[in-house]
Amino acid sequence: MKVTKLKKGYRINLSDSEYDLLSNEMRWEFMHSGTFIDQDWKHLPANQQRVLTEISNMTRDWFAITDNRRD
Repeated sequence: MKVTKLKKGYRINLSDSEYDLLSNEMRWEFMHSGTFIDQDWKHLPANQQRVLTEISNMTRDWFAITDNRRD
């Protein structure tokens, strides 16, 4: 995994195996955490609460392929 720090945000470059491992692990950790089950997000900033709500409502994916150059 290689992480590039940009002016605003980060870019993460992953192999196929790293992507599968990371995305599955993050999904599992979130769905089984007390934070998700209780939806106790008041301690988080509003933008992070919005992201968690969208993930919880299944209107947002953990990861999205925005540019597929394999075709």
